[in-house]
Amino acid sequence: MTRLPQAAGAVLVCVTITLVTGPTNGCAAPDSASTPTTSYAGKAKRSDGVVVFGTAFFYNENGDMFTNRHVVEKCNPQSIRVRIYGGAWMPATLIAMSDRFDLAAIATAHHTDVFGAIRVTDDGHVLIPDGIEDIFSAGFSSPLERNFKITPTWGQVEAWGKPQEPPYIQRMRMDAYPGASGSAVIDYAGLVVGILFAGSIAPAADPENLRDVGYGDKWIYLYNTNAVVSFANKHNLHLSAWSHWQRRDPGFIMGHAEAISGLLVCEYP
Repeated sequence: MTRLPQAAGAVLVCVTITLVTGPTNGCAAPDSASTPTTSYAGKAKRSDGVVVFGTAFFYNENGDMFTNRHVVEKCNPQSIRVRIYGGAWMPATLIAMSDRFDLAAIATAHHTDVFGAIRVTDDGHVLIPDGIEDIFSAGFSSPLERNFKITPTWGQVEAWGKPQEPPYIQRMRMDAYPGASGSAVIDYAGLVVGILFAGSIAPAADPENLRDVGYGDKWIYLYNTNAVVSFANKHNLHLSAWSHWQRRDPGFIMGHAEAISGLLVCEYP
């Protein structure tokens, strides 16, 4: 673990500097389900409870994954599973949930060479989007309707709020629907710049109300990597980072987004 200095307003991050590994060509992955809720988790009712769908993504080679707290906080811990790229189902264990951000971390036993590394500068500071920036994501939006197929999406981060100050929220224009909760938001180098967690049909100005105003395909909100770093430091999570920014082909980037992502399924008692 290497402790890196951060930009003004950010928290020190413990990361291992590792190369973002490229994806395998031809990605086929799972999706999430959809019911109007106050978040971007999807739900399907059963006679014995509720099955919840969300998205998670690998953030290190050990098979650890990030998702949203609202996806897993009510889950039966023994029921959490992830369908990873390639179709295999993996049992997952909850590592940590944030009491400050809508973020959570889970562990699988799956070693992977394809994972999401956070974007940092050459001197190790967290580098978040500044102004308008093109971004990509891949999540399991509306899984029941889309037959559990992953939905790769392109969008733009836009200037909004104070991204260098808590709660480290930024806004983007992008399509996303319930089930996309926990999706990685990545840049043109394939590096992670945030985690999707909520949406709104209107450009909500109050972060505390983001989960109360509904959702749609207009304004989507992400926690930028300042929040990810703060969460990781508090719980001693093993992050990965990369500072050698290099623009990649959009096909490569979208393939990478799909390859690091998994369909998270659990049961609410």
